[in-house]
Amino acid sequence: MERYTIYHCHSNRSLLDSCTDYKEYADRVAELGYKALALTEHGNAYNWVEKKMYINSKGLKYIHGVECYLTASLEEKVRDNYHTILLAKNYEGVKEINLLIDKSTQPDHRYYKPRITFEEFFNISDNVIKISACLASPLNKYPKDIQKQMAEKTAALKQELANKVAELEKQKNDQKAMIKWFKQFDDSEEEELPWVINGCIPGDSYLHYIEAQIDKLKQYYDNLLEEVQLMNVTARETFYKLLKTYDYYEIQPHDFPEQKRYNEFLYAASKQTGEPLIAGTDTHSIDYYKAECRSILQKAKRIEYADEDKFDLTLKTYEELVEMFRIQNCDIPFDVILQAIENTNVMADSVTDFELDTSVKYPKLYDNEEEVLKKRIFDKLHEKIDAGIIKKKKIPEYVKRIKEEMRVFKKINMIGFMLFMSELVCWCWENGIPVGPCRGSVGGSTVAYITDIIDVDPVIWNTIFSRFANEDREEVGDIDLDISPDQRELVYNHIIESFGYDKTAYILAIGTVSDKGTIDEIGRALDIPLDEVAHIKEMYSAYKDTIESTGKRIKEIEDMIHFDEIKQANKESEYYGLRRDYENKITERDKAIKQMNDLKDNQYRKLFYYFDGINGTPVSQSIHPAGIVVSPVTLPDNYGTFWNDGKRIMCINMEEIHDGAGLVKYDLLGLKNLEIIRKCYEYAGLPYPKSHQINWNDKKVWNDIVLCPAGVFQFESPYAYEMLKNYGPQCINDLSMINASLRPSGASYRDRLLAGETNKNPSPLIDELLKDNRGFLIFQEDVIAFLQKICGLSGSEADNVRRAIGRKQMGRLQKALPSILKGYCKMSPQPQDVAEEEAKTFLKIIEDSSNYMFGYNHSTGYSMIGYMCAFCRYYYPEEFIAAYLNCANNTDDILMGTELAKIKNIEIKNIKFRKSGAEYTVDKANHALYKGIASIKFCNAQIANDLLELATNRYNNFTEVLADVNTKTSVNSRQLTILIGLNYFEEFGKNQYLMQVTDLYNKFATCKIISKKKLEDLGLTEYLMKKYAGKETASQYRKLNNAGLIAELSTRLEDKAMSVIDQVKFEKEYLQYVVYVNPKVNQCFYVVTDYKTFKEVRKPYCVLHNIKTGDDVKARVTSIKVYQDNPFGEFSILKVPHFTKKKKKKCVNGTWQETDELENILDEYEVIK
Repeated sequence: MERYTIYHCHSNRSLLDSCTDYKEYADRVAELGYKALALTEHGNAYNWVEKKMYINSKGLKYIHGVECYLTASLEEKVRDNYHTILLAKNYEGVKEINLLIDKSTQPDHRYYKPRITFEEFFNISDNVIKISACLASPLNKYPKDIQKQMAEKTAALKQELANKVAELEKQKNDQKAMIKWFKQFDDSEEEELPWVINGCIPGDSYLHYIEAQIDKLKQYYDNLLEEVQLMNVTARETFYKLLKTYDYYEIQPHDFPEQKRYNEFLYAASKQTGEPLIAGTDTHSIDYYKAECRSILQKAKRIEYADEDKFDLTLKTYEELVEMFRIQNCDIPFDVILQAIENTNVMADSVTDFELDTSVKYPKLYDNEEEVLKKRIFDKLHEKIDAGIIKKKKIPEYVKRIKEEMRVFKKINMIGFMLFMSELVCWCWENGIPVGPCRGSVGGSTVAYITDIIDVDPVIWNTIFSRFANEDREEVGDIDLDISPDQRELVYNHIIESFGYDKTAYILAIGTVSDKGTIDEIGRALDIPLDEVAHIKEMYSAYKDTIESTGKRIKEIEDMIHFDEIKQANKESEYYGLRRDYENKITERDKAIKQMNDLKDNQYRKLFYYFDGINGTPVSQSIHPAGIVVSPVTLPDNYGTFWNDGKRIMCINMEEIHDGAGLVKYDLLGLKNLEIIRKCYEYAGLPYPKSHQINWNDKKVWNDIVLCPAGVFQFESPYAYEMLKNYGPQCINDLSMINASLRPSGASYRDRLLAGETNKNPSPLIDELLKDNRGFLIFQEDVIAFLQKICGLSGSEADNVRRAIGRKQMGRLQKALPSILKGYCKMSPQPQDVAEEEAKTFLKIIEDSSNYMFGYNHSTGYSMIGYMCAFCRYYYPEEFIAAYLNCANNTDDILMGTELAKIKNIEIKNIKFRKSGAEYTVDKANHALYKGIASIKFCNAQIANDLLELATNRYNNFTEVLADVNTKTSVNSRQLTILIGLNYFEEFGKNQYLMQVTDLYNKFATCKIISKKKLEDLGLTEYLMKKYAGKETASQYRKLNNAGLIAELSTRLEDKAMSVIDQVKFEKEYLQYVVYVNPKVNQCFYVVTDYKTFKEVRKPYCVLHNIKTGDDVKARVTSIKVYQDNPFGEFSILKVPHFTKKKKKKCVNGTWQETDELENILDEYEVIK
């Protein structure tokens, strides 16, 4: 069978230039029986490690490559960007190509595309194969570009010369120019005068001077034109050097005149230089469908490749490639073309594949890391003992754990990793950067606690070490840190400074087209109207959401232990509600699937024809939000990096870093709640506390935590808060259980847990183990504890069995079963046969539960953060709310923070001139906050700071304020209007009045002249103008006293405020909530500030703002007749004599049941017209 090697090939990692995944190419090439594959993306090597692993897994040789861009020079910003293929001949070549990619993306090299210069290209070693690429090669484009540049420069110089000569010719008849020329000789001696020297009259001497200037100018430009012609000589030398540098000249089979001419030129060049031809395909798509999808995506993105758009760039078999060259019918002997195709195999054979080093690579800080860590542990342990944090009677327990953990760390090569994590976290605390108690399984490590990596003491909190580090498997250490989002950059910079730029890099993230984005792109390409595209997306999302949500609920019920009983349940059964729920969800899902199929197959068949081919296609690259890699080896050469926005980024993603490279990443996750806690303590003037300084059993805090969801980490959503309130937690473990049950996987036990049930296990021994969980098997660590504490397995053995059960590796479980049963029987008081049955029964429960168990180590740390939020909220309410609002990311955050202030009876004072800054500030004495200007829509910290600069100035009127605002601040007209409308300047008058003054100011402040004809239109009188004009002509008033005129006009305005509805609308628009009050109004008047409807539009849910008190009341209409008789909407004013209270209902096990919680029903009201 004839074969060739596809080496010029683009996958969808050539962003926006392919819709084909590299796996599709590898699968097809392997299926054809070919031996190697190169992927040459445009200017990048994104995901090259996973590409290599997959290609090798298909039995193919991986050839590392790139289609890079060349430029003649970096000195001129010329968009030449010539294409060239680089392929690595060996691992040294891989490193060289990676370094070139890094260099090409640096700011001094990038110009529209990442580029290297011709000179850098000439210096590439023989470890890299250099191929001339497509029609965009410098061998095709460079000579034409040089000729074009020469012609353009020549024409520009000639035109420039003609313009300057014409200007000088004009000066011959310009008397002023002549007089000016004569004046320079006023102080000269007679014998020094040029007309005396030349023996002519002065006028002729001037003309001689002009002619001399013209001759001088022509000589100068002749020299410049000669330099342009020299470009041709230099270009010839450069072109010949390019010809000699390439290892292969690439001919392509496209039946297009320019391609044929170029192929024939390359054949001639090959005969002259002796460099071989090679057949390239420039493959961009696996098949014609993906080619169509590529065209649609590029049309949507307004991308055009001119002639290339006509080429067939789909993957070709050997026979198809040969046939394409036959059809092309170049003036090249066909045996030469066949040899060019065979040269793809010659080239591939010259490449030496290499093995990826997947071993774990920890960065090295010290030569004697173990001794350094031991000393650090010793010092830190004694610090905690001396401070009374660790009780002396507990020292043996800590020492025992430390020794065991150090043994495991040494065995799996984690000593250096733990050491640096300790140094990093300690540096954070020393520099005012608090770190969360723990994230993930590291919460089980006593060494991590002693060395301050975490603030969760495993001895106190009963967390499990083997869940974090298992001696039987060497994996890359993984410790995630939670820090304030506003401090992450500080930590990143510290890590980079510690290890150096060449050994640190951010992590690649590839952005793909989402479902809705796919519909947008295809709709744009097919010219479907925007409103119709929006309707398609709405239908698609509705059907998809229904299919997914019902499918999730169906699976939850099917995974329940009692599912067989649920399916058969009758009306008298406790499971009947679940059966009804299950059947209803199946009906809903099937209906949505039918609707989705109709949408795709009938209504919008053409659009959805392209959907699967474009959906999920990579279209952008960015930085992974959490991690940074630190390596003992240099990253730009060994793994590839590129630059973006001043940051060096890996060419490989998170999975490749772990699985393919064995590199260590440090995950720094920005957690807003930590920023809130930090700022709360800053505002209170207190240091950020450590865990031993907090009373975790404060009943006041536990009772307050259910007051409202605002600020309680992980419980701010209505669903999570409802569970929190229903459970009524009284300890951290309670929060951990609720946290676990919140997850979809907690559905099987959630309702029973929240109902206060205690689960009964196969034996009292297991009941005792799970007593803190009320008998429920919730956490992965519970399994480890069962296998370790009851069955006698080691921590690593227990974790291995847990993993085997979770992955359904029953062979591994059966192998460990004798040891498990033996250990259990030893602990059980029951006869052996009974005890073995108990153990087997519980193992079956573990197996059934394995897909929904949560991490206790992780949940403990996160529940501690939730409690700390509640603690701050209770003891420092003003500071906490100020911090919460200053960290608000959206309208919901602002509304929740404002609601919390109302619950805590803390007044949020309106923004006020001379008082308000950028952020919310605490007025502790008055149990209040001042709103921050930066939190207002369209406003920012800069204008707040600018306005504070005016705070101490004395102003007689608002006109003077406006003068300073316009000349001394960055406040624009929109921002000024917003501030006035929100009564920021209320010391100078009411907002409607101040807006009118502002209109007068804008009209007259800079006015210098007023026409007498326009007095009436401007609202001015002759009396006023005579009073404030310094000069009067027949038709105008001049030299105006603008400030006086505006001040007098202002006194004629009525000092009034906006109407109630206008004020409420204004506040809702710019504050995102309403603060308006009028104490003089009767308490039964409300304005509707939020209005929503669901299935029945005549039963609205709304928020009513009491005009007298400012209180907000949530209410809903339940009677269609009541609403039809008195329809209303957002911003309507209602007179409500009272609200009817009614018990809320919630769905429990598929049936709606009344709760003790009351809601307000709006069944009697009057709409005020």
